[in-house]
Amino acid sequence: MSKSKGRTGAHARANIQPPPTPAELDAARREIAQIESKLADIAAGHPSVKTWKARLRTAQAVVARAPKA
Repeated sequence: MSKSKGRTGAHARANIQPPPTPAELDAARREIAQIESKLADIAAGHPSVKTWKARLRTAQAVVARAPKA
């Protein structure tokens, strides 16, 4: 019997979530704008940059889940 070449099981399937509601989408877009302006204001080596970039990625993930119109 040959061994499976691809990923199998739960880790093979994407974590599929429902599309965000319009309110969630609007809030995420506002948060992205706020975080981008904050990142522009603080120095690149500042310790909080890592935290703000992580928050930016989560907000961008919400926008990415939205259906393309």
